[in-house]
Amino acid sequence: MPEKKQLRILCFGDSLTAGYHSWGIGAHPYAAKLKQTLETALPNLEIESKVDGVPGDLVVPPGSFLRRIQDDCKTQWDWVIFLGGTNDLGYGKTPEEIYAGLQTSWNVALDAGAKLLALTVPECAVRSEQLIGRRAELNELILSHGQDRFHAFNLHEKIPYFSSSPEFTRDVFDDGLHLTPKGYDLMGNVIGQHLARLLRDEGIADKTDEDDL
Repeated sequence: MPEKKQLRILCFGDSLTAGYHSWGIGAHPYAAKLKQTLETALPNLEIESKVDGVPGDLVVPPGSFLRRIQDDCKTQWDWVIFLGGTNDLGYGKTPEEIYAGLQTSWNVALDAGAKLLALTVPECAVRSEQLIGRRAELNELILSHGQDRFHAFNLHEKIPYFSSSPEFTRDVFDDGLHLTPKGYDLMGNVIGQHLARLLRDEGIADKTDEDDL
């Protein structure tokens, strides 16, 4: 049996990365389902993952995103999956401010040699046209960003709130912002499917299991 390829992934962000639910009583990071999805779809890989998610943290100073990613990238990662901006939007930061902060943190991971998968900010239950507009603008900046070894994934469209059925919303959303364990599993699954395609496209993983996705 051929030796499996090792892949080291850092899942970085705030409470949505930490898997915060039940008002902080529980934690169910999406990283566990991500690992399972990748190893099922790409059995020639062995995944090692780390979760660095700090509830309430901000991309824009005085948030500690930059310091944390600098500390994390003292270790070598093959991929960094990066989600930030939810709290910044809640504090009224502009999309341009958040995008600038994201780029500074992204560059730490990229300069350390990792590939980076940036996630868009998911929807939440707040019906504020101003918030919805600023989130859409930020997500467009993330999706349109171009840089070597940089990839973006539109998580926002994969976990909708307002356009979903009541059953989906009840099962996936915990408090209107954070997810339930089932929601975090959905998050890990859709990110894992996307990352598996990227790995196949780059020749890191075998292309024999396309039907598994």
